[in-house]
Amino acid sequence: MNHRELWKEIFGDTDKYIDYYFKEKAKRSKIYSRYENDELVSMAFFTPYEMIYRGEICSCPYIVGVATREESRGRGHMRTNIEQGLAEFGEAGARLAFLSPADERIYRPLGFLPVYYHGQIEVYGHKKKWYEVVPLSQMDKENIKEMEKFSCDLLTASDLDFYMYHSTEYLSQLHKEMKALEGEVVALWDGRKIRGMAAYTREEDDYEVTEVICDPKDGRKVMESLCAYLDEEETKKVTILDGYFLGEVSGGGIRIRQSEKPYIMAKPLNMKEEVTGLHVYINDIT
Repeated sequence: MNHRELWKEIFGDTDKYIDYYFKEKAKRSKIYSRYENDELVSMAFFTPYEMIYRGEICSCPYIVGVATREESRGRGHMRTNIEQGLAEFGEAGARLAFLSPADERIYRPLGFLPVYYHGQIEVYGHKKKWYEVVPLSQMDKENIKEMEKFSCDLLTASDLDFYMYHSTEYLSQLHKEMKALEGEVVALWDGRKIRGMAAYTREEDDYEVTEVICDPKDGRKVMESLCAYLDEEETKKVTILDGYFLGEVSGGGIRIRQSEKPYIMAKPLNMKEEVTGLHVYINDIT
């Protein structure tokens, strides 16, 4: 069994997504593995991302693909993989490591603490097209650069301590990931002025918006424009997994759910750092 086969066995993702992941992202990761009788039984991927941490660009590992075959669990393989990765990245100068936990109880003993929770919005109706929605694949380099500036300016102005650096390269990679999940990265335009960016996935007829960045005063119009773009049927539901930048949206056909499960947990990798009280915004998929 190789890493791709173990990923498929444990996570059950589509072949299209797994092909994308191992072609585009796994090659950027440091993979920690454990074997029994020369057979792969456990793995963890440490993928470095350009992050903004307390106003500075730095590289921090995002831990994904943490998996152990069922018959080999309880033998310390996961802990060994993660502790080895944390030690190596800490020695290399990374300041924090972070992950999106399936169960926070698994990672608390390793020193990870919750730093970010999703506020999910389910939207029925509200389909007025205030802004034009354009996929990244249809934009020229100048417009993509404008989307980078728009996203980075809003993130910077939001007094955040820790977030993904939304560079042109990051947005382009994110678009490839969304395409592998039957979605896109899009920008919302009001004439020549950008009003928002968003990323979404699609599974059969269900849409999930994984990220929206906009000025909260434009939040209602951005939300309605996205819903109109994704599905014109009034009865269809669009799920916005994170409404951080949408502001106070409410009314008929809108249901807001605050997740009790942390979306992101983080751990400091040196004695100078502290994650308690960090103001965080992270919405990457893997």
